[in-house]
Amino acid sequence: MTPRQRLEEGLATVGVAATETALGRLEAWLALHAQWSRKMNLTGTQDPVELIERHLVDCAAIVPLLPAGALADVGSGAGLPGLVVASLEPERPMYLLEPLERRAAFLRQAALKLGLEAVQVVTERCESWQPPTALAGVLARAVAPLARLVELCAPLLNRGVPLLAMKGPGWREEVGALVAGVRVVELGRYRLPGRDHEHVVLSIEAEEVA
Repeated sequence: MTPRQRLEEGLATVGVAATETALGRLEAWLALHAQWSRKMNLTGTQDPVELIERHLVDCAAIVPLLPAGALADVGSGAGLPGLVVASLEPERPMYLLEPLERRAAFLRQAALKLGLEAVQVVTERCESWQPPTALAGVLARAVAPLARLVELCAPLLNRGVPLLAMKGPGWREEVGALVAGVRVVELGRYRLPGRDHEHVVLSIEAEEVA
């Protein structure tokens, strides 16, 4: 099975339809990942099957669950999920927040190579970042436990921007560890191909907005 076929099959499994152009962008991301991973650790794996099934398909699965509008991807790293969402929805404004310059360089090169003009790479931490426009949400995947994420994103939460967190099977325990002052809404659940456990997207908002 070719990477294109594996991508198409995986996306279909999570109910995401991708254009030929979008599939080409995701293939281009795979090629760039392979090139840059010779110099730096982007995801912890270089196996293309694992990258497609555990990373690209996972990130694509959240697209139907996302609110309309501009998004920021906190701790973007290899662009997961920000570059994947942008590849499928290239008109959506997307800010990729990555404080490490080497990873930010990868993100800038990827956005250029994939032709994603609505993507901006920001070499700042979310604690100090001032978004230039209104945000529909802040994405976070594999960054930190929810309690730490809420702490990191507190300045944005306090401005009324929801934290959109991608979580696996232990999400209930993480929600239980949250302090008072935030409310949690489950946006939706999904399963990845070949895996039994559910993934969830949570929207976490401040109960009182400054």
